[in-house]
Amino acid sequence: MPGVNGSSPPSQNRPGPAPVRSPGGPSPFALRPPSIEEFKFQDWSISSTKHRIMNSQESDEVQSQLKLPHLPDMLFIHNHLDLVHKDGLSIKLLPLPALEKVDATQDLIHVASSKEWLESRQNQSSSAQHLKVVHPYDWTFTTDYAGTITHQKELRIEDTTEKIDYDKLKIEERILFYDEVILYEDELDDNGVTKLSTKIRVMPSGYFVLLRFYLRVDQTLIRVHDTRFYFQSGSDYVLQEYSEREDKMDNLTVCRDVWSDQNRIVDHLPIKKIKTSKIFLL
Repeated sequence: MPGVNGSSPPSQNRPGPAPVRSPGGPSPFALRPPSIEEFKFQDWSISSTKHRIMNSQESDEVQSQLKLPHLPDMLFIHNHLDLVHKDGLSIKLLPLPALEKVDATQDLIHVASSKEWLESRQNQSSSAQHLKVVHPYDWTFTTDYAGTITHQKELRIEDTTEKIDYDKLKIEERILFYDEVILYEDELDDNGVTKLSTKIRVMPSGYFVLLRFYLRVDQTLIRVHDTRFYFQSGSDYVLQEYSEREDKMDNLTVCRDVWSDQNRIVDHLPIKKIKTSKIFLL
């Protein structure tokens, strides 16, 4: 059973043989349609969409929309998770709105090789080769994106002191639906890793969604921004909890294996910010 920190159930499916590509032909992965999983839960329509990494043409289009001089190496622009209630509330987790919240003008994390790293990135970016100076930006792609939330009628969100009942979520229940969707990822030219992904699990008692931004900059820091959505069956609202955790690597006392485990390291990072809201269905 997936845990509240995002751990996944063991896979029961073995991958099939890799598709064969004919010489000179297009990649078979590029020809595949997106994988869409749909599930009805009470008054909710839930769907997850997973597809390939964006191609070069799509990269040019996205880069023209965003102000970022460089995009994550693995950007899944077609991937998303959607939860739509019959009364009009919509919660969507998307990659591009998340990147729109990345700082496009400042490098907020300075590592020993950051200047060389940015210069190498600039040289690799075909759309930016004409620039003669390095354009500073947040090369970690840090975002405080907490979902795209809309309502067909009137969106009502209120701050609350109510907390998600994590003890209840730890009670073993039958999993009606589970999925994980990666939105973007980058290995920061071997200086660490940055990743935005989302997971959902649906139980008879309700559903739980985790949208996680995870960042590890080697010899510098680890940062985790989590957005959790919890809906309890019979309720007229969804609880949304947003939190930011971060610490310098020099301050961490846990072993290095924990650093790269998103589900374990989050328990060892101090909370910098936390906010809980109620998103009402009506």
